[in-house]
Amino acid sequence: MSSHSRTATSRPPDVEEATSLNLVPMVDIMFLMLLFFMLGSDMGQRELEDVVLPAAVSVKTDAGYAADQGRTTVNVYHDTPRGATCAAFALEGGICRDGAHWKVGVRGHDYDVRDELDLAKLRGLLRGDADDGRVIATDQVSERLVMIRADRAAPYGAVQHVMNLCAEFGIYRIEAGAAQAAPDSH
Repeated sequence: MSSHSRTATSRPPDVEEATSLNLVPMVDIMFLMLLFFMLGSDMGQRELEDVVLPAAVSVKTDAGYAADQGRTTVNVYHDTPRGATCAAFALEGGICRDGAHWKVGVRGHDYDVRDELDLAKLRGLLRGDADDGRVIATDQVSERLVMIRADRAAPYGAVQHVMNLCAEFGIYRIEAGAAQAAPDSH
């Protein structure tokens, strides 16, 4: 009896090892990466809203600056409220004078220059960009470059408003975006 009990106790107990891969952290990381890439790609494209630029006789090729390289791109474009259509824009060859349909877009944010709250936000953005472009903090003039891309049918008042805001903060390096004219077929 003692020999039987000795063999039963000396033998190690049976251990059932079930290993499984925990996929929850990997799925979490994949969702975070997907979210990061979706948001990152959207913001890169929102810098250039759909604007039909006016044709120019001579065009200088764009150097491809970005906001972090010292240039602010401001877009003035036609944007009707969701689900609405603009009869004037469709019937009169793209001429719409309804101020509510024209927006100023900067870095994916739309501003209505007729709205005081939006105007204050746009002022704050341009003030910050102007301060980033100052060589010395006490300088009155900013080295910041502003590219204004206005739709060819945009009312000039919206463009003028953006130019006045730039001048208010000492930004005088202003460029206008234009499309290269189509070559003559002769």
